[in-house]
Amino acid sequence: MHGLGGLTWGEWASLIAIITFLAGLISLLFKYAIFGPFRGDIKELNQNFTLLNHNLAELKSDISRLDRRADEHDRRLDRHHEKIKN
Repeated sequence: MHGLGGLTWGEWASLIAIITFLAGLISLLFKYAIFGPFRGDIKELNQNFTLLNHNLAELKSDISRLDRRADEHDRRLDRHHEKIKN
């Protein structure tokens, strides 16, 4: 009655400590050895997305400016055409 499953409480505590240590070691291995190299790539990707969003905003403003200019040219052309007709 001083144990569970044929092991004493001290052996169970040791077994749990060993399992916890190994789980922590595997977690650190994944964090630094496997996912570590991706951190730089993810930062670079985020910077690229930021730059693309900035460029997209500039393109949208340029397109709207060009649309306004094209509308103005259409109006001028219509007025010129009316002057020629008259």
